[in-house]
Amino acid sequence: MRNLGLVYFLFILLFTSCQTKAPTYGDILATSLDQKLFKDFDSTAYFNTIQNELKNENSHLFNPKWMSEIADSSRGFTWIQNQLVSGGTDTLLHYLEKSGEHGINPSIFHTEEIRNALNRLQSKEIKDINEAYTILAKIELLSSDALVAYVNILENGLINPKKLYGRYFVGHNRYTLKKAKQLLDSTLNVSHIAQEAQPKNAFYKKFQQLLIAGNLSKEDRNHVLMSMERLRWMGKDFPDKYVFVNIPEMKLRMIDEGAVQQIMNVCVGETENKAFAKTGQNHETPMMSGVLDRMQVNPVWNIPKSIVKKELLNSVRANPGYLESRNMVVYNLKGQIVDPYTINWQADSVENFKFKQNPGFDNSLGNIKFIFANPYAIYLHDTPAKQKFKVSNRALSHGCVRVEDPASLASFLVNNEKEAAKIATEIKDSVNNSRWVKMKVGVPVYLSYYTTWLDKNNKIEQFPDIYGYDDRLRIAMKKYLN
Repeated sequence: MRNLGLVYFLFILLFTSCQTKAPTYGDILATSLDQKLFKDFDSTAYFNTIQNELKNENSHLFNPKWMSEIADSSRGFTWIQNQLVSGGTDTLLHYLEKSGEHGINPSIFHTEEIRNALNRLQSKEIKDINEAYTILAKIELLSSDALVAYVNILENGLINPKKLYGRYFVGHNRYTLKKAKQLLDSTLNVSHIAQEAQPKNAFYKKFQQLLIAGNLSKEDRNHVLMSMERLRWMGKDFPDKYVFVNIPEMKLRMIDEGAVQQIMNVCVGETENKAFAKTGQNHETPMMSGVLDRMQVNPVWNIPKSIVKKELLNSVRANPGYLESRNMVVYNLKGQIVDPYTINWQADSVENFKFKQNPGFDNSLGNIKFIFANPYAIYLHDTPAKQKFKVSNRALSHGCVRVEDPASLASFLVNNEKEAAKIATEIKDSVNNSRWVKMKVGVPVYLSYYTTWLDKNNKIEQFPDIYGYDDRLRIAMKKYLN
């Protein structure tokens, strides 16, 4: 089919130069395929055949509803018109059949069915125009469905993470019907579309090279495929400068221009707490991203209601002096400080009070917290419990990320020696005065979940699946893998 584009061009040139009547699409097909029966091509009959093929192929399509709506809205598709005679179908098959390089089974993209239909179309053994309609409709339908699925998968992943994980809060722009229509109506070269869809992430490409080399054990291969899928969810490469927290590894990396500037231990959210099993609540650090654009030196801790209700109130009810011993104060609904000894701590109304912990050496946030905008009150912060960074299982926070070396992180973020030195002094002295520092340029931060990653020599590293996320992903991906 690759020479059909030239045939098509010469055919159009002939008619525009020698004839006043433009060729019909049946004429173009008849000449391109060297089969006269296509001269009797009837668009209404072809549309009816597409409707029949939709019923026949419904259960095999990625998006049967989308394909049906696209067919109804345009009286058929545009694939045969835009791609068949220009070689677009052959190009698409080339990319689909190489999807094993992404660990994906090519057969899920209807490759065998499309190839057989194309071979039949070129065989010159088609008996009548009705058989021709059926073959064209099959190519039209399966190629359209395959292209949308292929591009969506490479740009956004096989699985929608928001349906898989309740604590996945990264933006994720999967294909919509509108976007699918735009893709199929595009006159762009299929090779260009497929090439643009290839993941650009540098870590993805490194994992892909390991996969293609074929030297992985079955277990390592499965882990690599899950990391590649998680990288597809990103939809883009990492920026030049960023902070990367890998939750299972319980480490933070500061990266600038592709080079790791420093690695430090972190404490992440604890795994499911049996005490909260009945409520279904836990403290897992969510997967999310944002831009670190400000920090509070010697911060005030606004204690979350969940911690007040489940932990703080029990201590205060036993001893109202507990608040003062922890440098905490209580406020009423009007924002006024209240003497804890004047409150009936046994009353249910105490849950309406607000609690804060003032700056100091014992503040639960330590001497600095790092803020990025998100609706879940998640941030990075220091901690007075320095000994926790030396244990192997550091999944023990309430969801935020505790950092081992906050002074170095602050220096990396502000990128100003004078300001960094001032912050380091304030952290060391643990002064009671709180102040905000606004970064001139925000730095992206990624709270990610990779149980398989690559070290500086591009060797595979494995980390505990502390939240049990891998099994869910492995099962969801299984039917698509090569």
